Amino acid sequence: MIQLCSNSSIVMIDLLNHPLYCITSDNVTSTHADQVSSMAQEGVKIIQVRSKKFFVEEEVKRLSSAIKDARKLGACVIVNDDPRLCNATGADGVHLGSNDEPPKSARLAIGEGKIIGGTVHSFDEAHALKLSGYYDYAGIGPFRNSSTKQELRPKLSIKDIIQIVSFLSPVPCFLIGGLDSMDFSLLTETGARGICVCSGLNKGKNFGAYLEHYTNESQKYYG
Repeated sequence: MIQLCSNSSIVMIDLLNHPLYCITSDNVTSTHADQVSSMAQEGVKIIQVRSKKFFVEEEVKRLSSAIKDARKLGACVIVNDDPRLCNATGADGVHLGSNDEPPKSARLAIGEGKIIGGTVHSFDEAHALKLSGYYDYAGIGPFRNSSTKQELRPKLSIKDIIQIVSFLSPVPCFLIGGLDSMDFSLLTETGARGICVCSGLNKGKNFGAYLEHYTNESQKYYG
């Protein structure tokens, strides 16, 4: 049976028990630092900073401060793609896509005690993630198309997801791709730990218009 990565903090791993995983966006007027702060203040426990832009030094400083404050509120903050940004901001881990650097080198870069998450689009990728032994959680999808990632991979069926979640157990699995607040019910149906939400939190460029709604709905599925 696969074990959670022994190099990851028990406290950090415990935070992965929450059903709501929120992701920041480049497509809103709020900065990533402000998005992290708002999410943490609203009670979100798993936050990912996802951006395709380069953060200048001042932005890194603001993000570092927001991550420090988020941790005081009981949240963990994970950086997408980039172990170097993880280190620069003091984030709690890194999420690696299929085209990012291998998890072994990411672990060497970020050191022990931090989370490594990975993306799974198929059973073959689930097998590779399990075999590596470096991942603390998996993002599984896409369940449906989303405004942030359109037609990147074939969508997974409920049957596919159930199979992958069962295969990866006990690694926590989070569903990704076009999910909304009504989709928390999929957790019971599939055995997944939670859902990942990005664009669904916002109304156009207005960040967080629906953030409170998501956090309220997620409470029904915690534990």
